[in-house]
Amino acid sequence: MKSAPLICTALASTLMLAPGCKKDAETKPADTSAAPATAVTAPAAPKDPNEVVASVNGEKYIRKDMEKVVSTLLKAQNIPAEQQAEAQKYFEQRAAYSFIMKALLLGEAKKQSVAITDDDRKTQLAKMTEALKPQNKTVDQYFKESPLGEEAARAEFEDGLIIDKLLQKNVLEGIKIDAADVKKSIADVEKRNAEIAEKNKNLDTLKAERKAKIESIKKQIADGADFVELAKANSDCPSGKNGGDLGQFARGQMVKPFEDAAFSQEIGKVGDIVETQFGFHLIKVTAKTPAVEAKGDQPAKPESVTASHILVKTEQAEQPQVVPTADKVEAQLKQAKSREAVQKYIEGLKASAKIETVFKDMQL
Repeated sequence: MKSAPLICTALASTLMLAPGCKKDAETKPADTSAAPATAVTAPAAPKDPNEVVASVNGEKYIRKDMEKVVSTLLKAQNIPAEQQAEAQKYFEQRAAYSFIMKALLLGEAKKQSVAITDDDRKTQLAKMTEALKPQNKTVDQYFKESPLGEEAARAEFEDGLIIDKLLQKNVLEGIKIDAADVKKSIADVEKRNAEIAEKNKNLDTLKAERKAKIESIKKQIADGADFVELAKANSDCPSGKNGGDLGQFARGQMVKPFEDAAFSQEIGKVGDIVETQFGFHLIKVTAKTPAVEAKGDQPAKPESVTASHILVKTEQAEQPQVVPTADKVEAQLKQAKSREAVQKYIEGLKASAKIETVFKDMQL
């Protein structure tokens, strides 16, 4: 659900709403366009709306409640009809996973008597207000426009507050970042920047050497040397092993300077040295094919050329990283450490809980 990051912390929302499918599951339904047009799929037998699709320590999630959520998500995604079945399977597992994580965490919060105060609500609502400002949207609008409806969105908000407070109490409050780790992270960036600066110093000299090499190759060609053999011996492009042959290509398939040279050169002649972001090129055009207009069943074909080239690569200057402030580094380290700690905490809750689901391939 797109609303989750505004309802609770990034950590809690990620753990609650991340798909519980295996790693090869895609958020995008599989493309079924290759299926035969004549294929007919028998309609699936209706399932018991009161079937328990997931349970956590006896708390049950029944199919009709899950399907209500899934139906709303499918409509919100505008998924093509031919991909609905695959999408439904994905969203069913996503909804079941969300239920399991929420039930697990809210159940623990209940055991520990975690309660939300008005100040907790005010604090989170203030954060939501700030987050929604770039969208020119109010918190009330946000809840009303939720795909699941205002009532469900507000319930999610309350659940998120409880989960955040649980995690804050049991995990996040105990996380400390060593000042030495902050200093080391900053020092690592500064060290890398120094290496980049040193490397960049030598680029002008290296570029001059590469330019001299391509000029030498051009002179050899002018003196009668074979282009194909020179490409095999000198080109830094994978095409070099084939004598520099790039085959046929239309406009838009090569970087602009290369394209401009290739489409303007005479057939059979090696043009001037061309510089691109990849390095220096010598191009030899071996054929040109004019554009063809569409006619009858024949589609239009763009103008194209067939060419070979010799590439002598150059290296681009690497940009140094902005040295982060100590506060920013501390926040990044804390976020990473918090994520690991929360995951470990949830694994502990799962280990002592009785979790069941009809989705046998769902990874919890």
